[in-house]
Amino acid sequence: MITGYGVAVAAKHFYELNESSIKGKRVIVQGFGNVGAAAAFYFAKMGAKVVGIIDRVGGLINEKGFTFDEVTKLYLNKNGNTLVAENLIPFDDINKKIWSLETEVFAPCAASRLVTKDQIDQMINTGLEVITCGANVPFADKEIFFGPIMEHTDQKVSLIPDFISNCGMARVFAYFMERKVQMTDEAIFNDTSEVIKKALQEVKDSNPTSIGISETAFEIALRQLI
Repeated sequence: MITGYGVAVAAKHFYELNESSIKGKRVIVQGFGNVGAAAAFYFAKMGAKVVGIIDRVGGLINEKGFTFDEVTKLYLNKNGNTLVAENLIPFDDINKKIWSLETEVFAPCAASRLVTKDQIDQMINTGLEVITCGANVPFADKEIFFGPIMEHTDQKVSLIPDFISNCGMARVFAYFMERKVQMTDEAIFNDTSEVIKKALQEVKDSNPTSIGISETAFEIALRQLI
């Protein structure tokens, strides 16, 4: 739950830091396992509209957005890491349709190295604004850091890198290692939210534009390591 929460709250904080809101934003979620399903749940809870879900067995589309209750039901009904629904669209069919849906937010939460340049360009053409990464290395590049598809995407839309948006579980471990912390769900989730928000604020302080977000984040991270 915490990793999917981080993916969703990263987009929420990004919009708020840019004087906007996640509410009403249309979202496509790729993958409906532990991360993708939880991300969809929290997106819906935050008031975003999940309009498309694509999983390895198929997917679902609702251009008006699935309700919070509908997303919750999908979360509870999934079989392990697999999306289950009566009206499931076969994978080959949804893979042709979903990338041209009108959407502002994309959350790649499936396996690594799946997202192609053509898929990104199709979403850009229909209004894509923010990508919040739930997968490690989501783009179909052979490079681990900054392959050509990632670089292309980073210069077109606001690309929140995976080490910020899917840091949830790593942050939980770090939180537990601190002294005298509250061991409650609320405290743990708030800590992850604040860490992600702080990281995005540092990126914005260095780069106030809407593009080059990942490049800036990598530069900040590398400076901290050195």
